Amino acid sequence: MLDRTGYPEAMAPQPSDLKTIDLTRVISLIRRQAWVLAICMVFALALAAFYLALAPRSYFSAGQILIDRNLEQVTGEAGTTATGSSTDLEAQVLNQVEVLRSSRVAKAVANAENLMTDQEFLNPPPSFTQRVKSLVGMGPPARADTLQATLDEVVGMLRSNVQVDRMGRSSIIRVGYEAATPELAQRIARAYAEALLQDQLNAELEATSAAADWLQQRLAEIGESQRQASLAIEKYRQETGLTVGQDRELTTQRINTLSNQLAEAQAESARLRALSAQLKAVVAAGPDSASNYVSLLGGPQADPAEIAALRTQVATLTSRITDVEARYGADHPQLANLKAEKTALDSRIFALLQNLDEQYRTQFTIAQQQEASLRADIDAEGHSAGAISQEQVRLNELQQRSDALRALYNSYLTRYEEAVQRQSFPIPSVRIVTEALLPEDPSSPRTLVIIAAAIIAGSFMGAVLGMLNELRERGFRTGAQIRQQLGLRFLGYVPRLQLPQGKSPDEQRRNVRAMVRAAVTPHMGRRWGAPFVETLKATRLVLQPAADRGTVVLGILSVLPGEGKSTVALSLAEMLTAIGSRVLLIDADEGTGRRSGLPVRLMPSEMGDWREVAASDPETGLVLLSANATQAGAGDLSSVAMQKVLAEARGQFDYVIMDLPALGPVIDAFTVLPFTDASILVTEWGRTPRRLLRNMLEHEPELAAHIMGVILNKVDLGALPRFTEMGGLERFAYRGETRRIEHREKAAP
Repeated sequence: MLDRTGYPEAMAPQPSDLKTIDLTRVISLIRRQAWVLAICMVFALALAAFYLALAPRSYFSAGQILIDRNLEQVTGEAGTTATGSSTDLEAQVLNQVEVLRSSRVAKAVANAENLMTDQEFLNPPPSFTQRVKSLVGMGPPARADTLQATLDEVVGMLRSNVQVDRMGRSSIIRVGYEAATPELAQRIARAYAEALLQDQLNAELEATSAAADWLQQRLAEIGESQRQASLAIEKYRQETGLTVGQDRELTTQRINTLSNQLAEAQAESARLRALSAQLKAVVAAGPDSASNYVSLLGGPQADPAEIAALRTQVATLTSRITDVEARYGADHPQLANLKAEKTALDSRIFALLQNLDEQYRTQFTIAQQQEASLRADIDAEGHSAGAISQEQVRLNELQQRSDALRALYNSYLTRYEEAVQRQSFPIPSVRIVTEALLPEDPSSPRTLVIIAAAIIAGSFMGAVLGMLNELRERGFRTGAQIRQQLGLRFLGYVPRLQLPQGKSPDEQRRNVRAMVRAAVTPHMGRRWGAPFVETLKATRLVLQPAADRGTVVLGILSVLPGEGKSTVALSLAEMLTAIGSRVLLIDADEGTGRRSGLPVRLMPSEMGDWREVAASDPETGLVLLSANATQAGAGDLSSVAMQKVLAEARGQFDYVIMDLPALGPVIDAFTVLPFTDASILVTEWGRTPRRLLRNMLEHEPELAAHIMGVILNKVDLGALPRFTEMGGLERFAYRGETRRIEHREKAAP
């Protein structure tokens, strides 16, 4: 028996078990599937070019709008409104974004630009889908020359194409529009910015008008109430007929005087309380917003010229800061100086406000004391005027109510006049900082993005198809796969031999003999015959130790029919006879797969000498024997006759080569293996399923131990390097062979 050596590669971890990516295998896979990747990428690029050719061009124009709350200070009303926090500004910006997206602004744009009858707006170029349908005869019907749309339809079209977003964390909003022509995109984008400004003005006018209407209504109600109070006093005097003496009149006059003073003291206390509370809130807010409340400094003790100068300085510094920041940016050195001046001015105003707060609190305390004193005086006068009747007290109450209503009426009248003044001079809190420009290049389709997406999609599709091709790859391609997955010795590659079809067995043997002799000659050994003859020489080298001890009985196996093992067996026999060895080739595969039933038992008288039916080639000396011959057992490979043939052949030949049936369909090959010394397994390149062969060897360990090597048959030498790793021998050994094969294929007629 021959020494069969296993390979440690079979025990090494499989690539599928490793957690890292084998770049060498990935590169080999890409090389094998290069055509698939190229075709998919070309297909994706063709689709991208088709889309770019049919997709309509659209243009995008956008302007920028600033939410500037400092504009409200121009009216001098900053002192009446508390400065909003950053949260309020955030909410205001988000509110303006939603206002720009609203149907109200869209309606204003549609009416301003008369888009209901604008043919350029209503008749855009057909979309990509419509153009594709037109190519296949499924396009939409022809449009009318003049189109019209309702206001709601135009609003829907505007809202679907307008783009409104905030520029980072700033107070600037970008509003843009995408249209079929650059002029239309610019026109609608500018109309949106103007519509927002007009909407702000309208909203302020509406709010001021509503406030003025409400104040006017309240003034009418309070005036009527005050008139009714005066009439009630006169009526009460007439009903009671109050006519008292001089003392009573003096007492009444003093009480009236004290009552008037009390009403004034109450009004003064209310005024001082309101001013003190407002100044307290301003002082608590700190000096940063003190410049917004310059108007609070105006009082009887304040210098009007100084207050006017402070207002002028605040407005000037605010305007200069806004102008420098808009022109040169927030990092300009002059801006820091201006802000420092603004901070100093705020501190000065804040100090004045603090002093004024102390004054108002002192005055409020004095007013409270004065009010309490007046109440005490009135009570004292009331007790001292015991002769005054209850009617006089009632009259005093009516008089006080009338005075209170008169004071309230005057307060509402002042606020009403202020609202009317604001109606005449509205200023919005937004302004346009960047006008929408005329776009030069289309915004869609984006050529570079689509091409990049096509390349990525083509690569992905090629990778998927390539992986599917790799998953469909079930056969053996390289000797490394034989060693790693089967743990058997790999003997070599046998290229696909160009043997003529339909020839007789004798002609086939002559063709194989000619190819073997051509392969072993020095002139042909470096060409296509190199891997062929090297595989035969490797097989002989493995058999040589046993051949030195005696005759070697060798079985040539395959898993499936048609894998070329008969050609390999004949080629090996021809090569051995060419070097002078005595070889017996037994054809045990002829008709084996077509027999059915049990073997026919031969009587001893029917058995003859197998040498009588053996044919010897006079040219090479190769002896051929058919296992179907009666003298060889009539096709029964386990018969006594076959055992006799093998026993007698051991003394007459150097090599006995048996072309055995395929292992998959029939069991005949297993019956004769015990009478052979070793076996050679022939596997068709890329066709024999790896799983089938592994399962067979796992279930038949005796078979695996009997096989001394594996030959890959019908190999495409031109495609073989693509299935090997970067450092594989096949990539370098058959590089020249690949080029010669391609040259011969191109030169062939």
